[in-house]
Amino acid sequence: MTLAADLAVKLPRIENIVGIKDSSGDLTLTSEYTCRTPSDFAVLAGRDTRIYATLVVGGKGAIAATAKVVPSLVAEIYDAYRSGNLEQARAAQNRLMLLRLAFEMGTFPIVIKEAPALRGICSSRAKFPVKEMSEAKRAELANILRQLNVL
Repeated sequence: MTLAADLAVKLPRIENIVGIKDSSGDLTLTSEYTCRTPSDFAVLAGRDTRIYATLVVGGKGAIAATAKVVPSLVAEIYDAYRSGNLEQARAAQNRLMLLRLAFEMGTFPIVIKEAPALRGICSSRAKFPVKEMSEAKRAELANILRQLNVL
């Protein structure tokens, strides 16, 4: 469910609400959130493909599923942006895109489970209705992890 900007503007007035996770994918809406809320109200990217863009329009960070697999790469986007190295931040965002697009290889969240399993960190076992990845998709994911230098 997308949160209307008119409602988001009211949220900072509520004592225990300090920010929102925006998973809309709509950069215009994200911009409206950041422009219409106080600067100490955290607008966070909820789509891993929008971390850099959210920072550019005034967001504070992200809640990124890919950080479970490549935390240093997600942090690189943020750190490079904050230090003013926009090219590095954008390049890191583009590298992260490889993994985020891989989420389409199976039922969510199997890719997030399979990636650490390929690295020998944990089991990829998931509960129904999440289905296992095919061997071909698993090999494709392993190739992506090699490209990201984590396998």
